[in-house]
Amino acid sequence: MVNILKNLFFSFRFYNFNVLFFFSLVAFLLLSKFSFAEEEKKFQLSVLLTKKQAFEIAFPGADEIKKEKIWLDKESTRAIEEIYMYKIHETRFTFYTGIKNGRPMGSMLIDNIIGKSFPITFMTVINTDGTVRDVEIMVYREPQGWEVKYKSFRRQFYGTDSSYDPRKILSISGATLSVRSVKRGVYKALAAYKILFLNK
Repeated sequence: MVNILKNLFFSFRFYNFNVLFFFSLVAFLLLSKFSFAEEEKKFQLSVLLTKKQAFEIAFPGADEIKKEKIWLDKESTRAIEEIYMYKIHETRFTFYTGIKNGRPMGSMLIDNIIGKSFPITFMTVINTDGTVRDVEIMVYREPQGWEVKYKSFRRQFYGTDSSYDPRKILSISGATLSVRSVKRGVYKALAAYKILFLNK
């Protein structure tokens, strides 16, 4: 009789645990779905530049635009991370190089980096000496923080290279996360350019 009661007790506990687990899982999924739906409502797509327009800005009058897809090995990944001071997850970088009269005009990297909730698509144009010539926001998807598209912010990067302290780039009230994301993206591009092009 004692054994039967014990078995009933454990069966009851096990059943209750399963029921509790089931309802907890359902609640989690519903809340996650609700949270995602709320984020989706905030999604605002703003296309500022197409790829073609980006090329025209980066390489005006170019005779040719070369696409260079460079795969990373462990050594180059470590070297980029050492300059960048963050871990990178890329296995390759695709740079575009403008050619005019047989000479390179500089290179451009188009990248995506998460702002607050959604990716910001932007381009970094780099002179042949490894300094920034231009930074342009191509696609913005957040409901706020869009001030990073203004030239008054972007021009702070002009002339900087991979040795520049990104903390000197002034932030914008109400756009802190977007500013931080763009800074990281630009300096990742500079670090990659230095290792993959200048240090060849």
